[in-house]
Amino acid sequence: MKFVVGMGTMLVLAAALGAAPAMAQDAEPGQEKQEKREPPKVDFDKLKFMSGCWRGQLDRETEIEEIWSEPAANLIVGTTRYLGKKNRATGFEFSRIELTDTAVVFSASSGGRPFDSYALKNLYHEYVVFENLTKGFPQRIIYRLASDGVLIPRNEGDGQPSVELRMQRVKCPGT
Repeated sequence: MKFVVGMGTMLVLAAALGAAPAMAQDAEPGQEKQEKREPPKVDFDKLKFMSGCWRGQLDRETEIEEIWSEPAANLIVGTTRYLGKKNRATGFEFSRIELTDTAVVFSASSGGRPFDSYALKNLYHEYVVFENLTKGFPQRIIYRLASDGVLIPRNEGDGQPSVELRMQRVKCPGT
């Protein structure tokens, strides 16, 4: 079993979020002014629970290694490797969670394919949900930190069985 959008994608609406800015109501005909939109106010420190290095077993033959950066005020980045027998990489993914002008977006690219994007739906203490209902699978990407310190990424959507795994915090490579 392999994720369509990896764990970092896993377990990241650019088109859906690209709505035109609202026009001012009091503009003279032919002199429409665009209102300045405030970016969403999101405390990226709430994503700190994801930062660090994680490993988990996807299936009998595939282990997943995921590394997330410390959050900046507007960005957190992640890399994912799928490891098979003899620790040989069988796939990879690049992910980011970023504050754009209009939303907070999780975007992920698996195996060099174009990025898929998901808008922030919910962010609570050690729990985050991203959603893109225009996608087949996954439509939702969820990360949560369990009380035992395990990171649990989950992919859901489109009538397919959800995919969830438990990832243990590990020493980061090269440290």
